Amino acid sequence: MVNRLEITVEVIIHTTEDRKKILNSIFDMFEIKEDEFTEEQLIGHFGNPILLLKTKLTKKKAQEFVHNIISKISKVQLNDFLENIDMHFEESSLFLRISKQDIIRKTVNIQQNDAMKIKISMPVYKKSDLSKNYMELLKS
Repeated sequence: MVNRLEITVEVIIHTTEDRKKILNSIFDMFEIKEDEFTEEQLIGHFGNPILLLKTKLTKKKAQEFVHNIISKISKVQLNDFLENIDMHFEESSLFLRISKQDIIRKTVNIQQNDAMKIKISMPVYKKSDLSKNYMELLKS
């Protein structure tokens, strides 16, 4: 499965946030370099400029990212996430959102708001195997 694993990481940076500080923290925590991200300038709901950073990780780098992030999530949060894993699927992808502010503090917390969005994708050929396959990935 490692060869077919793909991770998409998206980070929204508002004009009030320090882009370098966020990117340095992402590198420190997850070893994703600034030049691995693509940048897209967007306009927010109130006309404010927003920067969307996006990267894709595949194969071994994706596997290492999963192990790295899972090792940094508290056991309580991880167990809660795994117990409710079915709520985090969209089609055959698993979504995880972690606090952007906590990344700056060098910790990882699952959070829905102001979060780094992580999409984990791998081939799952039978819908009935979806939860089982992702649970195995996250526990490996």
